[in-house]
Amino acid sequence: MPETGARRRTFALHWNRPHWPWLERFWLGTRHRLTNAAILLLVLTLCYGVWPYGTLWRLEHAVLAGDQATVAALVDLDAVRDEIARRLDKDQDSLITAVSDAFIDWLEAGLRQHGVDVLQRLVTLDWVREQFLLIPTLQGPGLWASISEIFFSAPDDLRVRIERAPLAPPLNLRLQLEGLAWRVTLIHD
Repeated sequence: MPETGARRRTFALHWNRPHWPWLERFWLGTRHRLTNAAILLLVLTLCYGVWPYGTLWRLEHAVLAGDQATVAALVDLDAVRDEIARRLDKDQDSLITAVSDAFIDWLEAGLRQHGVDVLQRLVTLDWVREQFLLIPTLQGPGLWASISEIFFSAPDDLRVRIERAPLAPPLNLRLQLEGLAWRVTLIHD
């Protein structure tokens, strides 16, 4: 029968033991480097998440100022037209899942008036500006008050839903990272 007062040997590490000083020095140095790396990673992640908001802010101010050159730099009209054309073609996949009745009526009227060149004639920088000017809070608290949904669907793909009631249905945007800049590649309501 073992003694009740006898010391048992354990293999647990005790940081206060004098024969583990090399491990303590190693851990302190490693902990410092890991903390710095975690802080840097957090800051970079936050900056990456805020980056597309700068594009939205620039787009909002360009629309209000009537700066067509900045709007043209921030909106890829060919990509917007291509995605709308994909939605109209039932044989192709499109990122546009559902559109409003007003959007369909607008396209039908354009088809009657312009024929097959409807997207080239209707989807212009002026149309983009009109879509943004229908946001009721654009003159007041700004675009940020109207954003109802915003999320990354991929690291280089941001989706935004902007409420425009009662003037128009919600505006859906897709921003994509192209090179070192975010650009709007999809607009529809």
